This record gives sequence, structure tokens and C-alpha cells, in this order.
Amino acid sequence: MLPVRPEFQSDEPRPEGIGRFRRTRGITVTTNTRPDSGMLAINGGSPVRATKKAADPVIAEAAKEEALRVLDSGQLARFYGGTKVAEFEAAYAAWFGRRHAVAVSSGTAALHVSYLAARLPEHSEVLVPANAYVSALSALIQAGLVPVIVDIDPAGWAMDPADCARKISDRTSAIVPVHMYGQPCPMTELATLARQHGLTLVEDCGQAHGALWDGTKTGTFGLAAAFSLCCRKHIAVGEGGIVITDDERFADTARALAHKGKGTGWFDYREMGFSYNMTEIQAVLGRWQLSRLETELRTRTKLAELLRAGLADLGLQFPEVAPGSTHAYFKQNALLPARLAAHRNAIVDAVRAENVGCDPSHPHLLDIDWIREQRPSLYRALPAEHRPDYGRNTAPLARGVLSRQICIEMGPGLDEEDIDYTIKAIRKVVTIFDQEAT
Repeated sequence: MLPVRPEFQSDEPRPEGIGRFRRTRGITVTTNTRPDSGMLAINGGSPVRATKKAADPVIAEAAKEEALRVLDSGQLARFYGGTKVAEFEAAYAAWFGRRHAVAVSSGTAALHVSYLAARLPEHSEVLVPANAYVSALSALIQAGLVPVIVDIDPAGWAMDPADCARKISDRTSAIVPVHMYGQPCPMTELATLARQHGLTLVEDCGQAHGALWDGTKTGTFGLAAAFSLCCRKHIAVGEGGIVITDDERFADTARALAHKGKGTGWFDYREMGFSYNMTEIQAVLGRWQLSRLETELRTRTKLAELLRAGLADLGLQFPEVAPGSTHAYFKQNALLPARLAAHRNAIVDAVRAENVGCDPSHPHLLDIDWIREQRPSLYRALPAEHRPDYGRNTAPLARGVLSRQICIEMGPGLDEEDIDYTIKAIRKVVTIFDQEAT
């Protein structure tokens, strides 16, 4: 059996079983004696890379200088004289060719205000893919909406329009395509489906800044789109989010919801709202990051191409990208060979110990206990016949894909040398696991 060290340092959270001592089923050899295998760093061998390079945001000196000027001015919030948030919103909307943007404190906040500003009927059903970050679903529950889980397609591993069509009911109000890891959902079919059934379309673009579907930017297909601007996104401000739309009423409502439910007047309290405001410093960083988004996209695309070429003979499978479309490569997602599926978490542990960035997939939404068990009070408020099916057979294709998927770090701040280390580390780990599992 390949022993796993009790602990190693990582700067990212791990799912249960990652980074702990545990048995690796099916692997019985205790040492790596083959001359072509080397010894895994997690077992005490030398790592491919001496130290891990952090994927930190690229921040220009001019951005730092502008942030210092804002600090010196004392105007740290838009509601007390600041202008930077409004400037960032205008620039962001313009980049996407949309009329309005509303900057908020996180990607989850962006989803929450989007769902609420869409004025969807309370307790109506919203279709969301099983392959999504948890915020796409939790924000629905916060908005009083019922998530219905949809499967993914077998080629691109994105939201499946056919399963969407099967799950539309007379209680369905919206579809939320989630462009996971930067891979665009099939937006032509999803937008058509939404129009045919009179459904609202809200895109979750939290990991897909600049991705294209059939030549059109994701985030521009529906009523609105929500983006995350947290630490390792294409536009990274530490924490932050932003919503874009062409609908003036929607934008006005979203902005009020993000600011305690207030309008522009002192006594203009419109409805219950939240404190989701973006700060002026975040906006300064965001605008400078936006100015280099095209460069970031080109860099990540080139690095992903090099990575795939370097791993081409290893038996990994990569998602198919439709003609005329582009993956934005928040991370390069890939499937391990089926024979290594049971060892996915151990493989990720071992790759990380080689000092390169790699994560397991985010879980199938119904593998999260509180979701599958329908613990939030929303579900108890529904008639039994209206509670969604969260059974084991819901979205089975996603379950198979996500159990094998690894997500390889693409940036920000990485270069060709970094990807060369990543290739060497993954080749080393997968080769050894393959040898010992056969």
C-alpha cells in the first residue's frame, strides 16, 4: 500500500479525506522500486518542485499607487464620496456590452441579489446543474426558491439541456447555467428552452470571465449574470462579486438590495435588503484587473494547451469545447482513467505534495449532506408533493464525472515553467499509481 503522510501544508481547503492518513484501496506495494517511477514526495521522496509557487493575482504598480491615493483620500465607500465603485461598474458593463453592472461583496452575494431582483415567485422551482459550486444552490434557498438538480452532458460536462427539458414543471420559474471551471454551458439551447417556456435565465459566471459560447460572451444570454471576483479568479480583488444586466429596473433593484434595501434618498427604504457593498479599494483593484483580462485569458489558454499536450499520453480525459466556443480555464478540469477513480483523492494529495496546484472536483451537489437531506426550513414549508427529488439516481452522469475529476491550477500569475512542473508532477503521480494498481 502507498502510505500517505499524516499532513502536508496546502493553502486551499480540502474535502474530507484529503490530506489525512488513510488507506488507498487496491494498492498493495509499499515501496516504489521501479527505476522509472521515483518515490512520491508524499512518501518521503523528493518533490518535483522544491516549493510551491502561489497563484497570486497580478497587481500592477499603478494599481497599488491608486489604492494608496484612495486610502489617503479617506473616501473608502461610494456612499461617502467615493467614485471608484461606479467607475468599475461602468467599465465592467462596457467590457461585456451590457448596460448596467452592480458591484457587491462576493460572488455569493451577486447570486443572491440576482435571484431576488429577478422577482421569481416564492417557492418556485429553479433548475441548477449538479456540477456547480454550492453558492449557486444556497443562494436560491436564501431567496426562497426551490433548487431542482439537473444532470450534465457527457462531452462537455456542463448543464444538459435535455435533462433541463425533462425537469421543467408548472412550478419552474428559472434556469441557472453554471459555467464551472470556465467551461461554457450550451447557451443556445438553454436560452431557447428558457424562451419557449417563459423562464428567466440567470447565468452563474463565477469562474468563467470571458468564456465564449458560439462566439458570444457568457454572461450576456439572459436577464442577468453573476460573477465572483475572489482570490484566484481571472479578475481577483480578494473578495468581491458583480452582476451585469441590460434591464434598468433589475439593476436598480439589485443595487438597492445590496445596500440594505435602500434607494438613493436618505429616507428611501424600499424593502428588506443586505449589506453587500463593494469597497473603493476592491473597485480599484477590480478595474485594473479588468484592464488585463484579455491578457489573462490568453495566458491561461496557452498554459492549458501546453498542459494537455504534456499529459496527452497519460489516459486523462478533458472536456470537449464546442466549435466557436472557448473555455476560460479558471482551472483545467480533467478526468482520471476509470481504473484510478477510487484513488482520486489520494492522487490529488500526492500531486499537491509535489508542490503544484491541484484539487479534487467540487462535489456533486447532492453529495453535500445538508442539501441531500433537505435540512433548510424552506423544504419543510413545501407540500410533500412539491419537494424535489434528491435521490441517489438524480443526475447520475454528474456523479460519475465528478468522482473522477481533478482540477489543475492555471493561474493567476503562473507561466510556462510552472506548467512544466505541473506536467512532471502529474505524470509522476499518475504513473506510479497506475503501476501499483495493476
